[in-house]
Amino acid sequence: MNYLAHIHLAKLSDTSMVGNFLGDFVKGSELSHLDEEHQHGIKLHRRIDSFTDHHKSIKNLRESFPKELRRMSGVVIDIHFDHLLCQHWQSFETESLDDLLSRFYSKLANFDSPVKGRFQAVRKGLLEYRWLSDYQALSSCERAYYQIEKRLKGKVVFAEAANEFVQNNKTLFSTHFLLFYPQLIQFVKAESESIWN
Repeated sequence: MNYLAHIHLAKLSDTSMVGNFLGDFVKGSELSHLDEEHQHGIKLHRRIDSFTDHHKSIKNLRESFPKELRRMSGVVIDIHFDHLLCQHWQSFETESLDDLLSRFYSKLANFDSPVKGRFQAVRKGLLEYRWLSDYQALSSCERAYYQIEKRLKGKVVFAEAANEFVQNNKTLFSTHFLLFYPQLIQFVKAESESIWN
């Protein structure tokens, strides 16, 4: 799952939104440089990613991608699912998207981070431009594909084809999202309890 979903799932499971967000930037099992709250969030993030990767619906969706796109299918699904979460926000959440993100940005701004590297650049961009709400527009997904492609420096060219595939298969993506996300929510609530215990 992508940034927005991890933040939302943190809220639903009463875990650290910043900790869950950090899961994309902290590698390895050594987490002692972080406090317990953020360690918990990172561990939950990793279990969410594992659950997602092994879920039958996600596997079926990935297999529907053309062969030349399949290598990046997980990335495309993660990003597009953030858009679908925005589209179906009221089905899963009573707090407004803007209010939830305002709380997240405040916590991110106050996080005294020992995490270096790409996290600092992403953090700065998020606090300056507050672009997570942009996922309400489908065009934001296309921009994200191109940004990732640029970061890969030509090693993988996928953005244009990915955007075309998503545009031509909106119902397919929506069907899998609406099947998968409620199950992920139930998984996260159970896993959160087990991490503390």
